[in-house]
Amino acid sequence: MNRLKSRRTVRVLTASLGLALLFSTAGPALAHVGYTTLDPTLGVNTSLNSTASSNAGWIAGQDPTTWANSHDNRFFSFNLTDTMTIDFTITGTNTNTNGILNPGYSIFAGTVPGGSHDGAGNLPAGAMVPLSYVGAQTGFATWSPFAATNDEIDANNGAAGLTTAHWGQYRSNGNVTMSTDGNVAASIPGVVSTMTYTGLSGSNASGASVAGHYTLGPGLYSLVVGGANPFNLATYLADAIATNGDYTTPSAALTAYNADRLARTFNLQFSAVPIPAAVYLFGSGLVGVIAFARRRMSV
Repeated sequence: MNRLKSRRTVRVLTASLGLALLFSTAGPALAHVGYTTLDPTLGVNTSLNSTASSNAGWIAGQDPTTWANSHDNRFFSFNLTDTMTIDFTITGTNTNTNGILNPGYSIFAGTVPGGSHDGAGNLPAGAMVPLSYVGAQTGFATWSPFAATNDEIDANNGAAGLTTAHWGQYRSNGNVTMSTDGNVAASIPGVVSTMTYTGLSGSNASGASVAGHYTLGPGLYSLVVGGANPFNLATYLADAIATNGDYTTPSAALTAYNADRLARTFNLQFSAVPIPAAVYLFGSGLVGVIAFARRRMSV
């Protein structure tokens, strides 16, 4: 797909939240999801460098069968207190030897819990996570990194194998529900929430840059960035399946899998500009003038 830059107007009816958001950085390959906060109050520009593990995280999430490992993507959040126009450009910078990221992105209303991950909430019996969450999930494929610790999911859904189960829980083209781990000893339940897909996304399967330009209503949003290269996805998926779910015993398959997940660096340029109230006043006034003119013509 060539460089994509589109413009859409979206009104998301979510509550306006405060500007203070939790900041955390993502950890190792199979660590918990961490959000980096983008601050719209800067108005002009936010520029930061980040990484996405593998070059297939976004495109894997397009597949309704496998979904994607959330840890192959990078999660950003931003909060709009007013209707604003956001502009961003994601560019693979190739500062390491792992190849250039072919970027893809998706925008969601809301966030999943900070510290959640694909395997959370599906621990041995007694884990303090709502059963409705466990029971609602499709089981992980036997070769998924999360399959071994998710017997509750598989028991509730009877799911196993590539055609009936998922690689991970991230979707780049649908709603995403995730949970934090519960603490059985302290009787603390896992925190579960869903981020809602807005229908806004873009990708560049063969180039190093993709851009977005959108007008969004007030609310908290997630911008999730991952790789969009289908050739990398085919290799990565084959190597994951070849592990047969064993991600601890040294093997050629595990070495290949780990090599597929080496980080690709990218730079994110992000800005947000409020829509002046005068624009809405002018628009409503213009509608009034047109309506008045039509009434006179009909007399």
